[in-house]
Amino acid sequence: MADDGSLESLQSLHRDLITIVEALEADRESQGRHLLSRLPQNHLLEVLGPKFQGLLEKPGRRKESRDAVLSGKLNVLGEEYSFNKDFQELVLEVADGLDLDEIEAAKLTLLAETEETILGRPRKECAIIRFHEQRNFLLNCMLLLLQLAKEEGELLNEDDGDDLGNLGPYVSENILRENLPGITNPPSQPRFVPTCMGTMHDIRVWLQRLSEQVTSAAVLGRAGEAQFQETVELTFVSLTQQHELLSVILCYAIEKNGADEGDFIDFLRVLKQATRYDSCTVHLIPPLGTFITVFGSTEGQGSVEQARKLNRLVCQQSEESAGTLPFLHAAIRAWWIAEYSGWYMEDAAGSVLDIDIDEEDKQRSKQFAEALKDGAFDFMLAVVADVRASEWEDAARKSLRQWLRKRTPTLPADAVPFSEPLQTRLAAKLETFVDAFISNMPDVLRRLKIEEDEQRQTSQAQEQDYDLERFLLIVAYSFEGRPNAAGEFWTDPENNLAGFLQWASRRATTPVQAAFCEMLQSLAETPEYAEAAHKFLLDEGHQIRKPLTITWAHIYNELEYFAHKIRENPAAAQVNTHRTGKVNVDQAETEPEFTAMLESYLRLMAKLASQSEPARGYLADQMKLLEVLFQIISSQVAPRIRACIFRALSSFLSRKHEAGNNFMWKCLESCFSGHFFLSTSNRVPGSASSQPPSFYMEGLFQEISPHVDDASAFIQLLVSLTSLPVDKSSPLKDVLPYPEDLGASTRIRPGIEPYIDFALGHMFSVRAYDVLEVVQQRILRLCCLDFAFTCISNFNEDLIVFSNETNINVDSAIQSTSLESYVTLHPFARIMEWMYDSRFMKGIIDTIHQDSGDIQKAAPDSPLILSVLRAVELVSKALDLQATYLDLVRPIVKPQTRSQSRSPYILASNGAFTSIEDGLMTNMALMSDLGSYCGIGHPGLTLASLKLLEKISVSPRAVSAWQSASPRQSSRNKAIMALEERNDATTIAGSFMAELRTPLDQHRKEESQEYQIKIYILDFLYSCMQANPDRPTIAHLLLGFRCEANSLEIEPGSLFDRGSSLFHTLLALILEFPMTTEEGHMAKWLVSLKYKVMRILRILWSSPLSASIVLDELRENDFLFHILMQGLVAQQNLIWDGYEAIGPDFLTYPAAEGYIDYLSVRAMALEYVTRELCSVSHGNTPALKRRIFDALGGQIRVEGLDVISVPSVFEFQDSLPQDSIFTTSPPELNTIGELDLSPCLEEDDDSNRVYNLSKVEEILLLKRNEARSTGQLVSQQDLAVIETEQDNLLLYLRYLNRFTQVKSYSLKVLAAWTKLLMVMTDCNDFKGTNKVSFILQTLQATLPSLEMYGSENPSAALELAKLAKVLLFELDFTTMTSTDKQSRAVENLISDKLFQLLQICLSAIAKWAGNQELRAVYYSICYRHLAALVDHGQGVSSSLRKTTKTIQAFGEKLLNVVCDDAFGGDAACQSAALILLGCLVQLGKQENDNFVVEALNRLNFIGILVDSLRGVLAEWETANRTGDPDQENYLNAKLALLLQLCQTRVGAKNVLHANLFRAIEQSGLFSVDPELQVDSSDTRALERHYTLLVKVARIVGAAIVSRGSHNVLQGRRFLTEHRMLVMHVLKRSAGIGAGGGKADELLSERVSELAEAFMVLITATGFIEFEGGDLDEEKRPAPILFH
Repeated sequence: MADDGSLESLQSLHRDLITIVEALEADRESQGRHLLSRLPQNHLLEVLGPKFQGLLEKPGRRKESRDAVLSGKLNVLGEEYSFNKDFQELVLEVADGLDLDEIEAAKLTLLAETEETILGRPRKECAIIRFHEQRNFLLNCMLLLLQLAKEEGELLNEDDGDDLGNLGPYVSENILRENLPGITNPPSQPRFVPTCMGTMHDIRVWLQRLSEQVTSAAVLGRAGEAQFQETVELTFVSLTQQHELLSVILCYAIEKNGADEGDFIDFLRVLKQATRYDSCTVHLIPPLGTFITVFGSTEGQGSVEQARKLNRLVCQQSEESAGTLPFLHAAIRAWWIAEYSGWYMEDAAGSVLDIDIDEEDKQRSKQFAEALKDGAFDFMLAVVADVRASEWEDAARKSLRQWLRKRTPTLPADAVPFSEPLQTRLAAKLETFVDAFISNMPDVLRRLKIEEDEQRQTSQAQEQDYDLERFLLIVAYSFEGRPNAAGEFWTDPENNLAGFLQWASRRATTPVQAAFCEMLQSLAETPEYAEAAHKFLLDEGHQIRKPLTITWAHIYNELEYFAHKIRENPAAAQVNTHRTGKVNVDQAETEPEFTAMLESYLRLMAKLASQSEPARGYLADQMKLLEVLFQIISSQVAPRIRACIFRALSSFLSRKHEAGNNFMWKCLESCFSGHFFLSTSNRVPGSASSQPPSFYMEGLFQEISPHVDDASAFIQLLVSLTSLPVDKSSPLKDVLPYPEDLGASTRIRPGIEPYIDFALGHMFSVRAYDVLEVVQQRILRLCCLDFAFTCISNFNEDLIVFSNETNINVDSAIQSTSLESYVTLHPFARIMEWMYDSRFMKGIIDTIHQDSGDIQKAAPDSPLILSVLRAVELVSKALDLQATYLDLVRPIVKPQTRSQSRSPYILASNGAFTSIEDGLMTNMALMSDLGSYCGIGHPGLTLASLKLLEKISVSPRAVSAWQSASPRQSSRNKAIMALEERNDATTIAGSFMAELRTPLDQHRKEESQEYQIKIYILDFLYSCMQANPDRPTIAHLLLGFRCEANSLEIEPGSLFDRGSSLFHTLLALILEFPMTTEEGHMAKWLVSLKYKVMRILRILWSSPLSASIVLDELRENDFLFHILMQGLVAQQNLIWDGYEAIGPDFLTYPAAEGYIDYLSVRAMALEYVTRELCSVSHGNTPALKRRIFDALGGQIRVEGLDVISVPSVFEFQDSLPQDSIFTTSPPELNTIGELDLSPCLEEDDDSNRVYNLSKVEEILLLKRNEARSTGQLVSQQDLAVIETEQDNLLLYLRYLNRFTQVKSYSLKVLAAWTKLLMVMTDCNDFKGTNKVSFILQTLQATLPSLEMYGSENPSAALELAKLAKVLLFELDFTTMTSTDKQSRAVENLISDKLFQLLQICLSAIAKWAGNQELRAVYYSICYRHLAALVDHGQGVSSSLRKTTKTIQAFGEKLLNVVCDDAFGGDAACQSAALILLGCLVQLGKQENDNFVVEALNRLNFIGILVDSLRGVLAEWETANRTGDPDQENYLNAKLALLLQLCQTRVGAKNVLHANLFRAIEQSGLFSVDPELQVDSSDTRALERHYTLLVKVARIVGAAIVSRGSHNVLQGRRFLTEHRMLVMHVLKRSAGIGAGGGKADELLSERVSELAEAFMVLITATGFIEFEGGDLDEEKRPAPILFH
């Protein structure tokens, strides 16, 4: 159906705008500027201009439109539709739900048909989704255009370039509705700012109406309906997002001076009407700040007079409003006063007015103080914290800000997360407020601190005001993640913000210190500013700072004091395993804020250490500090303090080195072994020395376990400790992440197994299920999975392989002491052991299984997404390494036989599964979960899920588990049934279709996530079917087939039946996607996409399971003609990504991968054409067959259109790949020496053996390390030479890999082409001269390539020779007797071509070209040509003479090869060679030329041939017994050649001279009675025995007859010696002893033939007369039987 294209146009423009934004971030001055300059030429801007001008206007419901819909007929988008009652009701429901014109609703409902297929949701819901998507994309595009227009203005201010300046006017005209200079009589339209505010008001009204609908539904009992809930949630989220986008757009419009004073007043009225603190209220705060800056600040557009007028209005209005949100109005007053006060600073405009400045200052200060009392800062903190806080917010910081939040309520639970644009805009506006407050109202700021000090001194119990702390946290949240803004605090030490830092850090109370540390963290987001904060805390050069200032020394003193305090008054049972008491209040200060201050200290320490190298070095060098921290860990402290210490210790390991990492491990091990526990009489039961180290470890694990934040931080520390150090981060990964003797003194086995068991066995597998807070549970699981993934990722399995398969001494070449230590101590083995634990695997599956709604709403960096992603990645990695673990590692690291641990905190794996797949298959919903994560807006998770799906689908164990059934019955695939259970397959397939239909990013190309997702989807589908091509798989199900146990069907009415399935989406990728760029160059990334689709289709059309269905579907879509029009048969572009496909250097470029994929695509296309032609030929569809032949001939006939010319199939040789153009010699390697790279060889998708370059690099590194370990000294110059040679080797191997693939795929293309021509030759309907012409045309296309490849490229020559052989045997020489001139000319041409073919074959044979298979084909071609000349020469003796001379020209060199193959090759080649020799003998006989016979005699071939008769009986019996046709053909050909030789006089002489009769006698063939030699009851065997006798007897007879009287005596002797056999045969032929039946008839024929042969011999030798004594041998001549 037709489509208005609005949504699609907006999506396309949005992608283009995002590309420009990303380019500006990556390369602002070059690529970003270039793309920005081209944006105004984007045609979509012109198309969507009216949409931008209309904002979100929508026509409301109208009676006329409703009547039109109810009439049942409607013209929509230029097409006439008829609606049934159900569809009319659906349209009216959509119109009522959206308050939309009914005709527009009908359009929406019709356009939602595609979404219904893809999303798997009801049509009504899809229509609503489409409506809101269009509005969201419209607003997003407007926002991006405003952002880019601002960026353009900044670029123009930096550099007046002619390329920029066109976007701003477009935005002003079409979005901001400004009148541009030079335009007269502009269209009248409302101003943008009030329109935008009105639209926001309409959305708030809509949301209120939606809330009322939910209330009504609850009363009516409909609130629980799934579809109603989904529709309401969708509408609520969409409207909220639209309101938020409008808020940010409004800010841009106000900043562009698009607002006036009345707009500000109207906006204040809107705020006054706010009744609840929700998302919409928060959305109004950024525009509020923008209005205040524009109309109340010296930085705005107004005057001091206007500001004073508005000041009275703002303050008066706010004071009069005693609404439900007094803190909101207090915040308005405070914000206004802070910025408005700037008018009265020194040198400002207000300072020269005739007013009492001091009095007004007092008045503003009073008003500001009143606003603070009413909760101004409370509200501001709540807003910025709610907007900017994430699920990752540290529990300590969250606790602090919740403690300071007294008045403002929390946001509703259903609040929609705030977007990044709103967060940025709010933070920027609060930054302005912070600067204004600090600069314009310093006295008020100082008074806050003084008043707080006074309150704390007068009464601790009195409720205190914490506005200064709130302000510090407002600063923290506002500047967090905005280093450019934070730079204002550090770049100028003389400005107000730097002075504020100095002031705030002096004589700070405990809560102020906590808030100050939080602020300082937010101002240290970059290494530069973190170092500045570190220097600030060092207190160097700041003599004016007074005591009690926040410095490193002060922080250390506080921590030391705290450690001393809690150890001075320890709990009664500090490490008792049954300790459950709370922290003793005497252990800490009496101030309730003291814990918060310590946590902030530790968090600041962690922040600066992670960001700044100097800070990290300074803190790590403080040995006393580390000791204090571990003392606190070992004490009974609040869980959050211990968690903060763990995070601080983790930060010390940022960019760690091995020495520091090992030291930290030893400290941690000492801590968990009891070293830092206080030795007192009452801390543990019994003597401290009597407790084993495991007692203390278990006690700490017990304390950590109940507190999720504590445990998560501890496991994060383990992650930091197990990551490889910077100075040891070699690609070999050959170092342990901890000291090899770690724990050797306290445990049986050194290593970190207890920590692994605690993290994976207890916290992940057990404790995580008890965590009630969902976010905390996700973070805990993520930390555990991170730990497991880090451990197994740091293991290098190749080291074990190299040790076994190369001559490298791996023990000396790696950094670990030995390979055995590396394997036995590495945590990889312990992690893999847990992968077979049922509890751990259940935890992984539960982590992956999440609600799809939660996944879609989650942010990409949320704990939910990251935990699922890490679980998927862990399983994928474990599957990759499973074979290594089971086959190589586990036999070495045999798990110790031990009983189940008594400790609930250090569990042992139960090893419930024998493979990881067994664990995964315990929950079949896993496949649905992984598939559902495609198309959810999280590309990283999508890619990882597809990768895991692929791995599971190709796993033999998984496939076996899915197909398992009893031997007597075949059941359906369990995975298919699981996906069908809840219709998950349709949803997943819809997601795949949506991803595959997403347009490609022409800027980022293969690096774009959209492209990568497409590739992963295609790889998954291919791998799934490739693993089990003849059984239904989940890939078949997703493609749209109905999957039975062993067959596929098309369900009527299904997506496949309607042409809307995933299969048809793949088909569209082949038919519609280009392979070339705008310049006409082949693009690697586009070709690769088509290649991956094509190989999926190839499996489908070639597998018996799906071939019939798929071939019919492809035929219906004219697939064959489309690929012919794309030039996949004959065309080949020589330019690939700007490189010409010639020379060895080309194969080293990435473009070569596209070239290789293109060859494969061509081979598959030719294969399909061949298969389709076969199918059509057998299907009795002559019209389609003729059309295909015309298309292959170069003309595609399309009904109603002109004939389309395409490359002919005979033009293939013009684009045939030439291997020679890529050849090169290997580089010289003088320093590397001999390397065994065989362990690096792997098979690619088509079984080509290629080198894994990563493994080659590892071997080179090991080789270099091995040399270094022997103490060899290498100069810098020699090292440079070595590195150069290694680079050359890697480059050459990369070339060699691709050259191997090029040769392989080129051969496949050639083989597919020749097979196509064979099929065309076999199934064409040509007759007579037309057929001869077709064969001539094929020969003309073939011979040049055959001549070129004949002896140089045997593999290619074999394919061409096979084709030539088919053509030659297909040619009917009897019909080549035409008399008309044209036909005779064609026949003469083909005669010339055949002679050329003969010369090519003879030349290749003489050169010993190729293997015996190729030469056998050559022999067959030569035989067919020579036999045709002999049998059908029609008296043309010139051709025979020319051929004879040609053979003589090649001489004995040719015959030597043929003779060698006749006795030295395989049976097929021997047969072909012998047949050719026979034909040559026959040709010589016809031409009276004995050259061949004499040459054979000179080569001693005849003697060898005759001598071979000695074993002919045994060979014949063996061939009969085995039924080997090749052996039978060989024997028949040998005997036939002997017969042909004996039929020539010279040949007979040579055969007899070679002792023919002696050889026959030794064979024993005629020495026994056939009835005794062969079981007489087996008439078939007897008949075959007589056949051999006939053949040999004829040879003897021919030899005697040909020689005349010269060998009569030998003949008589032969008859005499075998008189009994001769008499037996003659009697039997006369009917004596003859049987009946068909078999006996065959036997009788053989007997008669043998009798005839004997009679010839008897007659030729005059044997009867000789026996009767009537023959005078001296006078009687032999009778002439052969002439």
